Amino acid sequence: MKVKERLLKYLKFHRITQLEFAKRMEVSPAYVGAMRRSMSDDKIKRLRKEFPDLNTDWLLYGEGEMLLNRDSAGDVAIASIPTATEGYEVPLLPVAAYAGNLQLWSQGVSLRDCEKVISPVRGADFAIKVSGDSMEPDLHDGATILIKRINDKAFIPWGNKMVIDTENGVLVKEVYPVTDDRYKIEARSLNPKYPPIEIPTDSIYGLYRVLGQVQIFTTM
Repeated sequence: MKVKERLLKYLKFHRITQLEFAKRMEVSPAYVGAMRRSMSDDKIKRLRKEFPDLNTDWLLYGEGEMLLNRDSAGDVAIASIPTATEGYEVPLLPVAAYAGNLQLWSQGVSLRDCEKVISPVRGADFAIKVSGDSMEPDLHDGATILIKRINDKAFIPWGNKMVIDTENGVLVKEVYPVTDDRYKIEARSLNPKYPPIEIPTDSIYGLYRVLGQVQIFTTM
């Protein structure tokens, strides 16, 4: 399903009309019908405020369940995290994604020889370590992050933290479009001492969305 189809499924589940949805989102009644790919960042923020039980990872990427769990007090809570014994194992790639500097990607890594980590979320492809301070305070030097490859030809989730695999190396940044140049992306740091970087799309081997951070549970 596409984002629009998943949104309609959510509205149908709660018996919310498109007109009511439009009023709460402060958009035109034709907004849902006119959707082509996804929603802008400001609309996502509004959506989370108006519909707090909606899992936006499910809406945008088809990951997880449609609804977030609720705790005993009735408050919305993130879906429960599996323990190490439940075993969502992903390979920890033996290369650092430099938050402030480029690092050459290891070629020919054998995944079966990689250390494994337990992923607290479904859908992760790999884990990788961060080195550098450009994504602080969110991602610290030495953090282990879970990543999932995305189909960048179909949709890039602008404004999200991404691992960018390029011909010059690997880095983790927030990704934004470059105005008037669809053949580049802008990679931004959270740490203000690092300026934005413009990266030609033809130099990018792959984009990986950052799903979260983990504690290491070695299986070796």
